[in-house]
Amino acid sequence: MILFKTDDARGRFMARLGLLSIFVLMLCLSMIPSLIYSLIDGHHDDRLSFLVTIGGCGLIAALTYWRTRERIADTEFNHIDGLTLVTLTWLVAGVICALPYFLYAHLAPTQPCASATPIVGTDFCSFTNSFFESMSGLTTTGASVITTGLWDTYTDGVGYLSDGSLGLPRGIMLWRCTTHLLGGLGIIVLGVAILPLLGVGGMQLFKAEAPGPKTDKLAPKMKETAKLLWVIYGGLTVALILIFWVTGAMDFFESFCHGMSTMATGGFSTRSSSVAGFQSPLIEWVITAFMFLAGASFNLHFFFYSKRSISAYLENIEFRVYSLVVLGAGVAIATAIAIGGYASGVEESLRVALFQVLAIVTTTGYASANFELWVGAPFALMILVILMFCGGCAGSTGGGMKVIRHILLVKVWAREFFYLASPTGKKSIRSEGQVVSPEIIRATLSFVGLYLFLMTLGCLAFTLMGHDLATAFTCSASSIGNVGPGLGEIGPMDNYAVLTDLGKWLSAFLMLLGRLELYTVLVLLTPSFWRR
Repeated sequence: MILFKTDDARGRFMARLGLLSIFVLMLCLSMIPSLIYSLIDGHHDDRLSFLVTIGGCGLIAALTYWRTRERIADTEFNHIDGLTLVTLTWLVAGVICALPYFLYAHLAPTQPCASATPIVGTDFCSFTNSFFESMSGLTTTGASVITTGLWDTYTDGVGYLSDGSLGLPRGIMLWRCTTHLLGGLGIIVLGVAILPLLGVGGMQLFKAEAPGPKTDKLAPKMKETAKLLWVIYGGLTVALILIFWVTGAMDFFESFCHGMSTMATGGFSTRSSSVAGFQSPLIEWVITAFMFLAGASFNLHFFFYSKRSISAYLENIEFRVYSLVVLGAGVAIATAIAIGGYASGVEESLRVALFQVLAIVTTTGYASANFELWVGAPFALMILVILMFCGGCAGSTGGGMKVIRHILLVKVWAREFFYLASPTGKKSIRSEGQVVSPEIIRATLSFVGLYLFLMTLGCLAFTLMGHDLATAFTCSASSIGNVGPGLGEIGPMDNYAVLTDLGKWLSAFLMLLGRLELYTVLVLLTPSFWRR
């Protein structure tokens, strides 16, 4: 009996290892476009970093899959496997996706790590920085530690810094935004479209990875659901890229990068001052519209696509509340900054306000203005901080708590007031015409409580590391909410390079917790989970 249990455990371990190897191969394939750009650009040499990563990791993953392929086919995966694989996949992906940055810093002919002064690539000499940038991209947080290298101008396929020197190469720039694309709907959701071809069911993985309090399949088979989500996600991304490119707002490369960052609600930009660097109202309005779409549930986009009717949007309470929050906060901030003299005219006030509201609500993290300078409009700043705890809709690419949880919280509060007024009365909580089960209410309350508790612990930890209250509070809230910018030392025109190495690892951990809805990661730290 002992031998049987050991063999079974070993077989399950090998099967999990085999699945991880499949995801690593997928990551290696996703690096090919960045490699192509690095080969095209003759004045840069980041090609070696991609060649070594693709060749080395791809070979190891291929050999691992070949060795474990039979174990995969013979193993029936359960929810425990799903939780374990999702967390391990994101951690492994964080390491693999960090390698192009780290190797570029050490293998580039310019020898950035041997320089005594900050030059392009120096930020990635530390693996801590490389991993942080990688995890920030995958979790679509959009926080960066790059102090030197993001472009101020871009001409004829070359990005320049303000002093006229070359910025980061296009291969690295493209890879940063590609990590957003991978993390937008989730590496696992992409994987479950492929795993059934190998005889592996994907529902356990999808449930563990998909953001939001509930997960609904759009099609009878998990593979079809994942494909439908990626078709819609990809279609909106392509549409945005074409709008940028055809209108001449950006060239194809920057259109491609910002299309991926926007629909993933990520926030990585090629420009050092984010979207503000383009100084284009057209770009800001277009990104505003697509951030709004990215923050809505992709289930609703699917129903609109299949039925050609907007009724699904209008009938969904979460979407209606989400829209009202965006509109209400946008008008309030527009009024505040207009009175404070931070914007001139109705159009500019609304454009700046709606852009920043959606950048925070959807956790995209772009900046079209340095809102830290709105010291004369503290009301506007307070609204933006509050919106960090809002999040997009369940089933969107946005992070945060999700709007539906706030709706349920309000209904729970309303029910408690009802019971105080009518102790013998009965009142159920309904959503979309259906009674919400006690299990969902319990899960919502526990999630919100744990979310705020972990955010508070993070804030305390950052203050112990020497950061001021504004920096510590917004860094913790922004990390676990996958928002990106904050206040203080991590403002919209600053970055996270001010954090200590320990602070960067803590921030990256909070990003992962927030992206995987807390419990997916934390359950692995409980002894009872492993006893099962």
